[in-house]
Amino acid sequence: MDFSRDRGSAIGAACVAIYVTAVTALALTGHTALRTSADTHDTRSILSIWLPAAAGIALAWAVRPRRSATDPFAADSPGRVARQAWMLAAVAVAFAIAVHLLPGDGWFLLLKLALFAIPLLARWATVREWARVDTRGRWLRPLPAVLAFAGLAAWLQPWSGGTVPAPVVLVVVFLVNAVIEEVFYRFWLQTRLESRYGRWPAIALTALLWASWHTAIQGGLGLPLDLAAVIANQGVTGLFLGYLWSRHRNPWLVIGVHGLLNAPITMLAAALS
Repeated sequence: MDFSRDRGSAIGAACVAIYVTAVTALALTGHTALRTSADTHDTRSILSIWLPAAAGIALAWAVRPRRSATDPFAADSPGRVARQAWMLAAVAVAFAIAVHLLPGDGWFLLLKLALFAIPLLARWATVREWARVDTRGRWLRPLPAVLAFAGLAAWLQPWSGGTVPAPVVLVVVFLVNAVIEEVFYRFWLQTRLESRYGRWPAIALTALLWASWHTAIQGGLGLPLDLAAVIANQGVTGLFLGYLWSRHRNPWLVIGVHGLLNAPITMLAAALS
């Protein structure tokens, strides 16, 4: 009996139930316009958030990679990979809780650094495993998915203006958010979960864990609805980021897309003008 496949199916079913419950709760309470940034209370419709992700996933699937992604943990002990995956998941849960409990912005940076440092110090993960990914032949084929996602997001979710961060702030935000989060959630956590439990259970669970911490910075409806809102927002975007990584294995493109989420093209243009 393949226990890993059975557990993967159970994980996938649980994740689907969570997504459906979240969207149902938002629909029943009339909260179908969601905040898309911690810097503003402006909202966007669920459809304008889902369309870019759906288009990106469809094109990432339609354009086959030249070389299929291999399992980097195929030669490792299955038990060891599973333990690493669940310890990383525990760190993700602890990070989401800590962001809620510790007041002030100063703690946030320290928590983000801890999110990156703990797996390295505990030897649950290494920088080498993702930084040396062979990206030859993995740039052009995922580009249609990236461009579709970025183009639709810019059109349906335009930057509403306001204070433009200095370029140095944008760089720091890019490193702290896009780089650290993608390394931890997609390259470390998702890849291990994928090795043990299959592609979509890993993508969905990682997306939910990544989305969960955003309730601390994009809340206001009460914790249950805040969780539902980030699942319908970041949780769906996380499905695209996770599939892009799983299907095409180009870490730099995934980090770049995440960077555009935090600093839209229109904001970058204003900051650099």
